Amino acid sequence: MYRGIQFTTETRPSPVARRPSSAVAAAVNQAVTPRTATLLAFLVPFLAYLLTLSPTVYNLDSAEMTTAAYNLGLMRATGYPLYLLLGKLFSLIPVGDVGYRLNLMSAAFGALTIALIYRIALRLAGRASLALPAALFLGFSYYFWSQAVIAEVYTLHTALMAALILLLLHWREGHASRLLGLIAWLYGLSFGNHMATVLLAPGIAAFVLMAEGRGLLRWQRLIPLAGAFALGLSVYLYLPLRYLAAPAFNYVGHFDASGRFIPADLTQPAELWKLITGAPFQGDMFAYALAELPHEIGLFIYRLWGNFLSVGLLPGLIGLVALWRRERAPGLMLALMFLANAAFYINYRVVDKETMFLPVYLVWALWIAVGLRVLYEWAAETLKTADEGRRAAVVVGLRALLALMIVLALLINAPRVDVSHDRRARDLAEALLRRVEPNAIVLGWWASIPPMQYLQIVEGWRPDVVLINRWLISYPDMLQLIATQGQSRPIYFVEFDGSLVKHATIIPANGAYRVWPLENPHPSAEGREQARRNLQR
Repeated sequence: MYRGIQFTTETRPSPVARRPSSAVAAAVNQAVTPRTATLLAFLVPFLAYLLTLSPTVYNLDSAEMTTAAYNLGLMRATGYPLYLLLGKLFSLIPVGDVGYRLNLMSAAFGALTIALIYRIALRLAGRASLALPAALFLGFSYYFWSQAVIAEVYTLHTALMAALILLLLHWREGHASRLLGLIAWLYGLSFGNHMATVLLAPGIAAFVLMAEGRGLLRWQRLIPLAGAFALGLSVYLYLPLRYLAAPAFNYVGHFDASGRFIPADLTQPAELWKLITGAPFQGDMFAYALAELPHEIGLFIYRLWGNFLSVGLLPGLIGLVALWRRERAPGLMLALMFLANAAFYINYRVVDKETMFLPVYLVWALWIAVGLRVLYEWAAETLKTADEGRRAAVVVGLRALLALMIVLALLINAPRVDVSHDRRARDLAEALLRRVEPNAIVLGWWASIPPMQYLQIVEGWRPDVVLINRWLISYPDMLQLIATQGQSRPIYFVEFDGSLVKHATIIPANGAYRVWPLENPHPSAEGREQARRNLQR
């Protein structure tokens, strides 16, 4: 009978592993050494990510992050200073263009996440040959893989989360104050990549208090930990310092009716607080009515089911229960991390939140590892009276089943996440910048403007053109911009906006729209034809 989860090191097998009844699990475990498996857990997914990596700048948030990191600029809420600093380092790697280098950063931290997940799973499940498939299953899952091939903050977030969990498990073994200080510093630093780090707090606090007790609450212990945490948070000093440097790329502010960008003063505490707490998005938090939540919960379960190809649900559930019953401190920590992230994002009204559940999938992968251990021990107990040939056949069959699980994830998800030939964002941006007239103002949304800003700021394209993300200009100011600036310089909209028909003359041409203010005499036929030729060059 399986008697509990054992925390083990790679040099000391668990008591469970030494029992004769665990012959099946022991035989499988000997096939892969922990150090070799750690290397495999990094290199195998990293190679897969390289083969499916976007070759240049991607669209939407990726283009914004790439340009901001290269320029050491300022992004929208919540600022992401740690990501920008690390992204700047990756932008210096002499391979591909800058867009590719920031995509490579996501691949590197994605692979690091999987290696760390393997190490955590090894401690929780005690078997390298069980921990490795669980880690790789996460690495080749759809949502995780999709974020490892484009410039995004999520794989860095999961790498930091996994590092915190692994360090906490290390700390519990020896209760070293210095290691707990390192954890406090890393936790503070993690906020500089993603404010969702706050959702890890309940799990971390519960784990530390269960391991340390009330002794941790003495001020002699709390003050050094608070200092280490504040030192990690000091990465946010990047934001006011870069504001003072007036970087070319700045999404913290707004455009006025003249087309001039007015930056928010990040030396003012109120403005800095608005940025780092995500004030523009607070209306989307906990935004669903009670009657809407069952549908969102259903979508969450469906995504979890699909992310692990349905076969990961049963071992994950088994692992959840087993870890909770046998190792309450890590069981509670992971459960609280899972619940906090799931509850927040289920009730977060944004269109792209499916990728924000990566911390939930990370926890589930750890539960899968524990669940696999339970199933192996059950098989060992069931077969302990069987002959050697039958036990060997079961070992081979179980190994084949785990391998098949990984192969299926690869075969199913690789075509879905492969963006290695996707140059659409760059191609569109290049085409538009080539066609617009000198000194033009170009307005558009997230899919169009950030890639053009990348070409302009990173690669030096068309410095005469003013690029305005419509998210950064109010509608009244935009109409005033058309009415005033449209009299002296060409104005283009990348995406058609039917509401402008009442306020402007619009000429569609080859995927873009030239706009004149209604107050002006309508452009002549020759003027219209010239605009079309400019856009079709």
